[in-house]
Amino acid sequence: MDTLIFSTNSSSISHRSFDEYSMFEDINLDQTVAYYEEIIDRGDKLSYNYWYLGLAYLLQQREIDAQAIWFIPFAEASELETSVLTNELSAILDRLASQTLTDRDLDNSWLISQYLREVDPTHVNNLIRSILLAIELDLFSPEDLVEWEGVEILSTHVDCEVDRENLDRVVELLLNFPSEVTGDLIRQCLLSFATVRSHLIELIARTSLNLSHRLGANSFMTEILEICLKFQPQNTVVLQVLGRLNCNLAEYQKAIDISYLIYSLCDGSAQKIIGNANIIRTLLTAGDWQNVLPTLDRHYQLLKIFINEKQYTLTPEIDRSLLVSSTFLPYIADRPDYYRSIQNQISQIYLDLDRPQAITRAIEPTALPKQTEILRIGYLSSTLRSHSVGWLSRWLWQYHDRDKFQIFTYCINQNPDDPFYQKWFRDRADVAYCFGTNANEIAAQIRADDVDILIDLDSLTLDTTCQVLAAKPAPVQVSWLGWDATGLATVDYFIADRYVLPENAQEYYQEQIWRLPQSYLAVDGFEVGTPTIRREDLDIPTDAIIYWSGQRGYKRHPQTIKLQMQILKSVPNSYLLIKGESDRYIIEALFAKIAREVGVDLNRLRFLNTVADEVTHRANLAIADIVLDTFPYNGATTTLETLWMGIPMVTQVGEQFAARNSYTFMLNAGITEGIAWSEQEYVDWGVKLGLDRQLRSKVHDKLRSGRKTAPVWNAKQFTRDLEQAYQEMWSKHLATQSQSV
Repeated sequence: MDTLIFSTNSSSISHRSFDEYSMFEDINLDQTVAYYEEIIDRGDKLSYNYWYLGLAYLLQQREIDAQAIWFIPFAEASELETSVLTNELSAILDRLASQTLTDRDLDNSWLISQYLREVDPTHVNNLIRSILLAIELDLFSPEDLVEWEGVEILSTHVDCEVDRENLDRVVELLLNFPSEVTGDLIRQCLLSFATVRSHLIELIARTSLNLSHRLGANSFMTEILEICLKFQPQNTVVLQVLGRLNCNLAEYQKAIDISYLIYSLCDGSAQKIIGNANIIRTLLTAGDWQNVLPTLDRHYQLLKIFINEKQYTLTPEIDRSLLVSSTFLPYIADRPDYYRSIQNQISQIYLDLDRPQAITRAIEPTALPKQTEILRIGYLSSTLRSHSVGWLSRWLWQYHDRDKFQIFTYCINQNPDDPFYQKWFRDRADVAYCFGTNANEIAAQIRADDVDILIDLDSLTLDTTCQVLAAKPAPVQVSWLGWDATGLATVDYFIADRYVLPENAQEYYQEQIWRLPQSYLAVDGFEVGTPTIRREDLDIPTDAIIYWSGQRGYKRHPQTIKLQMQILKSVPNSYLLIKGESDRYIIEALFAKIAREVGVDLNRLRFLNTVADEVTHRANLAIADIVLDTFPYNGATTTLETLWMGIPMVTQVGEQFAARNSYTFMLNAGITEGIAWSEQEYVDWGVKLGLDRQLRSKVHDKLRSGRKTAPVWNAKQFTRDLEQAYQEMWSKHLATQSQSV
């Protein structure tokens, strides 16, 4: 339509086409008011004159004047005319509210939207915009949805035109506000907007998973996902997220049932591998080892079929899931030659099918200047928080030599308000980021920051990290600490030491193994709180021997439990404390079954609840006389915590990385007592330590004195060793580059 533009050299108005919104910029408001007051005074009663004058008043914070001027056209209007006038005013307010939101002028957008709600309370796009603005301005409460009659408005606008971008954002953000009314509104969105329902369901699943990573799972998320399943009961993406959340909420049987349902919906060898892996992971998390082994046989067969197919037509989602589908194998068997071979082949298939050829998203580089004499080191992880990786890696951020290294931290699915993240990682990095799960965005930022060496701390525990590594955003890429290696050819090195991997390990690793001179990990120690358990609380005599086994369900291999029962049987007046996340009923039944088979009285077993925090857990460790490690997947953080507390432990050494963690940490802590190379030796050490008080005292003293001298407790020297490795890696890279020129 023909509208108005202000002259740049006077306050006069000329009749030309112009941008409607420029009238309401701060520099033009006074002119807008003067113009419309003048033409209305001259008798020009066109309704638009009143609407625009009222808007100008509103933006000048003259709300009473705005209401008064808007009322004038309605004063003598007929019912039909009133409807037309309402639609006119609504359209103008809607356009201006939308534009100011786009311009991120949130306060004015909120103000206009609230007046639009007065003019047209049933305006569906304004409802959605108002919710969005209330959340972004930190004004929102779920009770607002009741006051605004959100469900009622949506129910009268079935299949209407809706602002998709705002709708997506509102649904995504409402998952942060668990309540019954919030759930009702999300359900009504799915009912009302059937044309975008599949999109919304995918958004809800993805957002719920991301939120659970950052903030933990809650029952509200599972309720919303169950609503989604009412519409799409066979949506495997929703089912996978729902299963994972149920695991996190300790609803293990629900998670197990969901995993079997997902497998029944799988078609083709690749999908069946992913589905079967989901079953095994869920069973292991619950501690349901009785049902793992037959499912494992099927997994081996599926892997064989898939690899022999040679020709693959997979979706990117299946590619990513397939890449991390065999991470449970080291928990079940110590077969690194087989497992690494399988992982290397699957990783290569992933790269051949889905490797990004270019990072498409343009990202602004950091303002941190590039200095040729300083290496730029990037750390990529989803676990730089109150997590084992966070506790163990934090010392690097404290001790890095800032004259030689600039530190970039790339966090995935991180809660930016987490105090541990703020204290140890963000505040000690030169540059720090918090990303979601968009691998392309993360890789683009790493490349824009011109990082020299990228250190992966997640490995195969997160597919997003693998996607970033596959894009090769840094010239040198390294895996360390978080898990075993990825098998991706885009990763150059895997950090180890001379103990944690045997000499022949390079035969089955894709990455080059880089062995540090001492331990592949060191810490300065751990904070310890106040214990919350005592012998009398557990009905254990003061002269009894207490064994401790603290691990999650997926490390509870039945054969190791059998060895632990044999130790208990051979040491009179001994008890075993069992702690770790799993299905309480399933894990107690598993231990009871094996105890009866070995001939151990069930009264000698004590199952402990989890505690609120790590410092309390470490304090409670002091009740133990001996800690019994797991096999074929040892402890890592739990081992270091045990050694720091000065408690003797027994570990069985295997061939794979996961079966040698305790071995390297014990050697680097200064003890050999308790290191076993066979099942019989594991039992022998457990019995010997239980019967020999002087031996336990000797080990305790060695561990305590080793706090001052042992390599595993010297994080500063470890940092220097790792920095030396970085410099040598970079020199090798530069030499290779110069040879190729």
